[in-house]
Amino acid sequence: MKMWMRLLAVLFAAATIAAACGSDDGDGDTETGTEESGSDASETDADDSATDEDADDEAMEEDADDEAMEEDEGGDEAAAGGFVPGSPECVAPADAGGGWDFTCRSIGQLFEDLGLTSNVVVTNQPGGGGGVAFADVAGNRDDNSDLVIAASPATAIRFAQNQYTGLEADQFRWIGAIGADFGVVAVPADSEFETFEQLIEAVQADPTSVVFGGGSPVGGQDHFKVLLLSQELGLDPAAIPWVAYDGGGEAQSALIGGEIAVATLDVSETIGNEDLRILTVMAEDRVPGMDDVPTTVELGYETIFPIWRGLLAPGGMSDEAYDFWVDALGQVEASPEWEAAREENGLSPLRLLGDDFQGFALDAVGDFRTLSEPFGLVAE
Repeated sequence: MKMWMRLLAVLFAAATIAAACGSDDGDGDTETGTEESGSDASETDADDSATDEDADDEAMEEDADDEAMEEDEGGDEAAAGGFVPGSPECVAPADAGGGWDFTCRSIGQLFEDLGLTSNVVVTNQPGGGGGVAFADVAGNRDDNSDLVIAASPATAIRFAQNQYTGLEADQFRWIGAIGADFGVVAVPADSEFETFEQLIEAVQADPTSVVFGGGSPVGGQDHFKVLLLSQELGLDPAAIPWVAYDGGGEAQSALIGGEIAVATLDVSETIGNEDLRILTVMAEDRVPGMDDVPTTVELGYETIFPIWRGLLAPGGMSDEAYDFWVDALGQVEASPEWEAAREENGLSPLRLLGDDFQGFALDAVGDFRTLSEPFGLVAE
């Protein structure tokens, strides 16, 4: 297996292993203990039932007063203690309709529905493959604890290639990833290409004859899919025309409008779009919602492209706020509402949170730098 294939496999295997190793919150033990204590208390109350009625009334009044005092004290502690975002915002570093936008809107909605935050404002901030948004956050909102940013391998790739000028991946705090997406190769529904094999034959016959595009700059996540496929086919990737758009939504509009012939996008961006024909999913196994679409591995190719969906935060976010967002994202991942949303959008299970995700993401940056160097994509 080629080096780049091994690296992608390692990236996804690490994420899958982490997903399978979710921590037990211990609620079972706690509930059992509570029930046993409640049973003991009931027996004690029964034994004391012969106590004078007036004394019982006085004890009940004292208990009520104590409970009221405890509730007041608990409320004061909550107000003074745990972080709660006042004006939560999720930045999608691209136009509406793409993967980053999907992350902010779907997860942000569940933050609200599960009662974890108040209304989450989604801000689309396109430009520079995410560079505009990251520069703004790092330069102007680095200590904003109410702010989270959508992240994916596209983020790691741009950091790996030094494309976010003056910024490094470890300047941000990586919160977590809770879904695994996959790349797709898409054409308009009325395209001359009815199968992936037909497309490959045309590209092999004349690489310049088919114009590709996607929601990333040259060397970005969507273009990387073309680079890896061209490498496997033994073609010069520079010979394949590439048109960059600001996000998957814009790329789909261009594809349907005839500006490009083929787009490399993601399952979550394209699922259910009847204006598109998905020729292949860049995965080993078929994904929910695209059960009738063959995978690249099924068709005899090695190239796959797994994509994690997650959030990161400004580097100056407080530990208390970071812990809140990690916990909140974990609650979303564990909810039946997210399971339904994940399946509806063709995502596979994934759970990487807090320090585990921070280490995983920074390792991914290093791996993508290794992948990018042979293509001359790492800026000095």
